[in-house]
Amino acid sequence: MLFSHSKQTPPSGNASLYFWGFILAFFTQLSFAGESQRLDLILEDEALPGIAWTFVDKSEVLSGGNGYADISSAKSMTASTKVQVGSVTKTLLAVGVLHLIFEGRLALDANVEVLLPSLNWGNPWRGEAPITIRHLLEHTGGLDNLRMWQFLNSGVSPDTPLAEAFPNDHDHLLRLRTRPGSQYSYSNMGYALLGMVIEKVTSERYEDYLNREVLQPLGMLDSSFSFITQDQDPRLAMGYFEGAVPQKSVPLFLRPAGQFTTTAADMQFFLRFLLGSGSLNGGQFVASEHMENLGRPSTTDAFHAGLTMGHGLALAARDRHGVIGECHPGETFGFRAQLCVFRQEQKAFFFAVNGDDEVADYERLTAYFIDAMNIKPLAQTPVIPNGALEQYAGLYTLAPANMAEFAWLDWVFNSIWLSVDRQRNGLLLHSLQAQPRLLLPLGDGLFRDVERSVASHVFMGKANTVLSYGLITWKKASPLPLLLAWASLVAGAVGVLYIILRGAWLTLRGTSFANSALFLPWICLMAFAIPAYLYSRQSFLQFGELTVASALLTLVSGLLPLSLGFALFQVRRRRKLILPDLLAVLVSLQLCLMLVFQGELPMVFWR
Repeated sequence: MLFSHSKQTPPSGNASLYFWGFILAFFTQLSFAGESQRLDLILEDEALPGIAWTFVDKSEVLSGGNGYADISSAKSMTASTKVQVGSVTKTLLAVGVLHLIFEGRLALDANVEVLLPSLNWGNPWRGEAPITIRHLLEHTGGLDNLRMWQFLNSGVSPDTPLAEAFPNDHDHLLRLRTRPGSQYSYSNMGYALLGMVIEKVTSERYEDYLNREVLQPLGMLDSSFSFITQDQDPRLAMGYFEGAVPQKSVPLFLRPAGQFTTTAADMQFFLRFLLGSGSLNGGQFVASEHMENLGRPSTTDAFHAGLTMGHGLALAARDRHGVIGECHPGETFGFRAQLCVFRQEQKAFFFAVNGDDEVADYERLTAYFIDAMNIKPLAQTPVIPNGALEQYAGLYTLAPANMAEFAWLDWVFNSIWLSVDRQRNGLLLHSLQAQPRLLLPLGDGLFRDVERSVASHVFMGKANTVLSYGLITWKKASPLPLLLAWASLVAGAVGVLYIILRGAWLTLRGTSFANSALFLPWICLMAFAIPAYLYSRQSFLQFGELTVASALLTLVSGLLPLSLGFALFQVRRRRKLILPDLLAVLVSLQLCLMLVFQGELPMVFWR
């Protein structure tokens, strides 16, 4: 393990205090050196290349690195290795916005639609609830998260103007889906808009402003909002996907939401600032009341209903591993990161891993630092028995889904079901994505996940038909439409599989298949292999672009329902009706028509 240690210098002239402080620092460092073996084991178990980390504990600061910054050269990760942090970027950008507010150059409740009038806004609540800076900071503006073409696009350069991510010919791009301030819904687009606001107010690139006015005063001289690649700076760790596949830095359309390079040693200065009251270098940098609300929700319906968990001006209150912190995770191509602040204990930590692995359990790292820093666990809020749990049982659907582009898929696969667990006097939350969770009643519509310390969920609205856990909101719904959708999906999948297998069987037998009613839909289904192959030959970053692969995918997926409609006409004309063929065409066609109605067909990811 490679690590560095620093300690705040005591007042001059107090030699005894300095001596004992040195002894304490030495044994703290020695103790943590032993702990590093646990960290190495986690990296090995989760197949992660390396980690850079730092934590602040009152006057003590420890920072270091484990594993490799570059596997090919066996270069070690250290506290001075540069890493990318993904969405942790948002916390620093938020501080920059709050600094502008402290200086009086911007207002927390300023109307963003007025600040950026050239954009094609779609706010049906414009008169009563304009979208404000506060809403963008807290992810309560009602905006979509992002679109695929904004996320995966190789046509972006480090100098692409931010406004190009919001073209005016996209009528629904900035359409608000919920009343501003009422609900949390994570939005990368929202923070990209904050970057545009900074540029509007300062008349310069947001990167230049934040590098000079935020990073330099903080003393973060090895950090930058500007785009940096491993080719430009050998100190930048290589990012990796699963299987140790290297991935260099990628320019982003929505770069204010996730483009930031730093070191573990630099992040200690930011952690110290977050633990304070907003002062910096002898003067106030951010208003103290804004610092107090960095991780506290303030406007949402869930907050007004009594739920304290949620997102504040820069961080989200997070109840995990028996403790509550104000945190922000980050993910970008080849990297994962986490930042957590425990204000009452005056402790904080940050880590960045140069491995973006969908299988790895990054929560083990969070739990490790909470344990290593000896964060005191909270007593769990006591349960208040509730004899009327049946009123909450039923189906709940996302309201809204995080990405409008995949709203139908979220509705089908990410809806939840609540049932009553009489034996444990609670509610069981069922989903397709995880094991059932037990929610215990706390009174006034509040419930606590059995593994949490305080209220984690709240029911609200008329007849308690809306459920929120601060960062996701569901609304009670009839299960019938969802059951019909599932029936349509299963039947359609069976029909498509029948067409594929029957066509393959007839072709292998040498039977003339060209005159079959299933010939055209079979050809269309087989044609999906062409864009699939072309996608495999191009960079994953081109997934959101108009390429030959994406154009063919749109064409083939658009022709599929037409081919099925023609096949139905052909089947009905035949003198000899083949019932399985008819049923296969019918169930496949009904699925396609449903997907067309839901906007899922034709498949278009480049607009």
